[in-house]
Amino acid sequence: MGADPKKLPLWLAGACAGAFLLLAAVFALNVVGDAPPRDEIPKLNPDYADTATARKVRKEMTFDGAPCSSCHEGVDALQGDPKEKGVFHEAIEIKHGRNQHCFNCHNRKQPADFSDFDGSPIKLAKVEMLCAKCHGTHYRDWLSGAHGRRSGHWDAAKGGPKQTVCIACHNPHWPVFKAMTAAPAPHVNPRTRKAAGDGHGGH
Repeated sequence: MGADPKKLPLWLAGACAGAFLLLAAVFALNVVGDAPPRDEIPKLNPDYADTATARKVRKEMTFDGAPCSSCHEGVDALQGDPKEKGVFHEAIEIKHGRNQHCFNCHNRKQPADFSDFDGSPIKLAKVEMLCAKCHGTHYRDWLSGAHGRRSGHWDAAKGGPKQTVCIACHNPHWPVFKAMTAAPAPHVNPRTRKAAGDGHGGH
């Protein structure tokens, strides 16, 4: 009659018990040693989590806090270069490519408005139409959401997405972004590379 397969031979049972005891001793005596310590991860600068736009969008056109209408009555069309008309606008630095003339954008008769190709006013609330005069490709991408920033909701029932106007990011007088400090890269592997002896940053 054959041996019962459900019963382990005594030598095999003893070997398993010995292996478990050996492993218990290895862990208890910490033969392998500790893993490399975790990297010290610095706290993230709160500015990186700020949801505010790069620039604050004005509700009305002002200069040094005063409405344009406080000096410009809008009776006669303005002539010449505003930067040469006293001490008010001369400090404005224009770095907008080949566009170096104030009245390419500002309306001559109503400086609080902008100017379309035919001289008709473009209100501040529709400033993207001014930018679209020269930046048609960017305006198309902005409409589709490929350029710029959107906020709000994907769900149209909750109001849908809201487009952020051009001047919430770009300074119209100097639209190219100045150098910015990038947020640190994510900590993919929390173990110290040097302590682990990994000089190549491997995982």
